[in-house]
Amino acid sequence: MMRRSSTLAFAVATVVAVAWISGCRSTTPGSSGGPWDVPRAEFLVWHPDDEHFTQDRALETSGLAFTDDAMVAPSEKYARLLFFDRGLEARVVDLGVPLHAELEGVAWHSGSLFLCDEAHAAVYRVDLSEATKLVPRLAAVELDIEGIEVSGGKIGVEGIEVSRDGRYVHLLLERSGTPDTGCVSRLWLLRIDEGRLLAEGTPIDLPLEDCNWRLTGLAWMDGRLLGLKTQYPGERYQIVEIDRIEGEVEVVQDLTDYLRGVRAEGWGNNVEGIAVDGDGSLWLIGDNAVTGVIDDRYPPRTDEKALLVRIPPAK
Repeated sequence: MMRRSSTLAFAVATVVAVAWISGCRSTTPGSSGGPWDVPRAEFLVWHPDDEHFTQDRALETSGLAFTDDAMVAPSEKYARLLFFDRGLEARVVDLGVPLHAELEGVAWHSGSLFLCDEAHAAVYRVDLSEATKLVPRLAAVELDIEGIEVSGGKIGVEGIEVSRDGRYVHLLLERSGTPDTGCVSRLWLLRIDEGRLLAEGTPIDLPLEDCNWRLTGLAWMDGRLLGLKTQYPGERYQIVEIDRIEGEVEVVQDLTDYLRGVRAEGWGNNVEGIAVDGDGSLWLIGDNAVTGVIDDRYPPRTDEKALLVRIPPAK
């Protein structure tokens, strides 16, 4: 990577998704074409119940997902989950993961969160229920992964999504290869089977222009699997559709001008997490720090605020 329950009251229906947001309209350049109206994008400010997880802290928020009635983001190296209600009040909950876990992508299906850990090349399942909504700490169960070769480290699993029928996990390795051999992003299909993930078929290698590019966060939109494709360091940003048959990606919308521009307003622009809500809005969340191994319980302050953006669908 270049750059973990709650009062679940977040609604994703069309009317509510627009009405509850308390953000500010962006004044940075937009992009033309595509399914989202970038000039109407909004920076959003959340209000956590733990002052150590405000957006001026080095939270390294790298994933984003909608549950049935909430929005959730992991704080990558601090074993916390942030659950957002519809007023962007955030409940911060401890998560039982191994020491020095690096939580990247997060996905949701039918009562469970799935998170990928880059440092340990692991996937965890977190079951949510009425009984766990107000607990101070959530259990995370590691799922054994069989049939793939992937190692933990700084460049590792970045994205995760669950198939619409809940039978499979899509797991994304951001980049592999060298400048001499060329680089690809790799997408595995893993079948969920009683506490383990079993590889199905051969992985899909998605071509990259060079080794400065990578794919990160995954999301569904109208049955299409989307990915975030970026060029380091903060040079280009594209939302792409992933063809899981042909192993190709097609640019859906370019967000380069917009995400370069947010830095002028104090936001970190290393966006890694994406999600699409019930009204078709695109949500982006950013990793606002570069850190090594973390032993502290709380993140320090940082100069670049953690970015959370909603971009409404184009009319």
